[in-house]
Amino acid sequence: MVDIRTVGLTAGIDLAPVADAPGKRGFAGLNSAFHDNDLMLRVAGDTLVLTPPLIITEDQIGEIVEKVAKVIRATA
Repeated sequence: MVDIRTVGLTAGIDLAPVADAPGKRGFAGLNSAFHDNDLMLRVAGDTLVLTPPLIITEDQIGEIVEKVAKVIRATA
């Protein structure tokens, strides 16, 4: 992970790119999130983009954070 940017509930998590394969780590994160962790997010190159619903509970935010941590570990 290189950087995290947030505006309100929206977050962008920059992953370090794989040499000579831009976007590959982002796609691996998308794949891990969707298939392994039941988490829906967007990818922009090597950036994971989270945009949760505005109506969300603290427990649901905690669940998202745990799943995103698993995704980041899976793509490391």
